[in-house]
Amino acid sequence: MIKVRDEALIKAFGEHVRKLRKENELTLEALAGKAGIDARQLSYIELGQTNVTISTINVIAKALEMSLSELMEI
Repeated sequence: MIKVRDEALIKAFGEHVRKLRKENELTLEALAGKAGIDARQLSYIELGQTNVTISTINVIAKALEMSLSELMEI
């Protein structure tokens, strides 16, 4: 069986989201509110503790006012 879950990628994506959030001077709660997701969920994403769905990535990108492809540039 092929392992699909890439822990390093999940962690790198979370760190990238945190960096962008801080560059935009947003609190965790503020970005979560703009994205329409729970702040705990965003925290798990930033900590690399959850494998994010494409739908969640899309709402985070919109909340950061960037395209999906820009957000995925890790």
